[in-house]
Amino acid sequence: MATLKASCLSASLALSLPAQGVELVFNTYLDPPYVIQNQRGLAGVNIEVYELLKKHSKLDINIRLLPLKRAYLMALESPNNCVFAIERSQARESSFNWISPMYISRYAIYQPQQRITPLSSVADLQQLKIGSYLGSGIGEYLESLGVEVDLAKTNLNSAKKLQRQRTQAWASDILSSAYVHYHYSLGIQKQGFDFYSSLRAIACNKDSDAGALQKLQTSLNQLQKSGKISKILASYEQQYQVDLGL
Repeated sequence: MATLKASCLSASLALSLPAQGVELVFNTYLDPPYVIQNQRGLAGVNIEVYELLKKHSKLDINIRLLPLKRAYLMALESPNNCVFAIERSQARESSFNWISPMYISRYAIYQPQQRITPLSSVADLQQLKIGSYLGSGIGEYLESLGVEVDLAKTNLNSAKKLQRQRTQAWASDILSSAYVHYHYSLGIQKQGFDFYSSLRAIACNKDSDAGALQKLQTSLNQLQKSGKISKILASYEQQYQVDLGL
């Protein structure tokens, strides 16, 4: 399906050339290890992909760090602005032009070892108050299922709410949860229930320069084909000891 959507986008933008002086802005947000802020600036999976895209496409792309909700609104309201990167979902589909796919995110439910509620299906999630974070696609998905969702400012804050027993479970991208377990002693055991997968994609304002978006999609396709993006993701999964069999 992702390939078909990418092809449709390419077709709709066919033969468009980027206007002279077009500047794209990638509005991103802290989401370790996808986007990390350290003493040297921004790092992480998405930043390495951004650097590849900028070099390959030769487009004038700048990156700006904002809270996720603000980054989302900038892409929604301002031409040549994108949010980098968010979950592609049916609810969001018509709101943006999509440069996709970057990679697949897998999500699991985590509970403290001493307070586990057995889960065998998505319907069982309605028994729990589950933590997520503002602007996350997984929070929107859980709410669409009728699940009570508690939204924190960040994924790490959501994990801390579970530690403080303000929620009963934590819904997180598996690589993000591995990062939290690696760097913080929150006493949360990996009691995973792998229940959802989503495409991470670049969502751009619908009035953005068509030629620039076409060039961006072509570069993403070629980088995917080369295996360079998969290699970046695999290196972080290895570093944070992601349990893909969870």
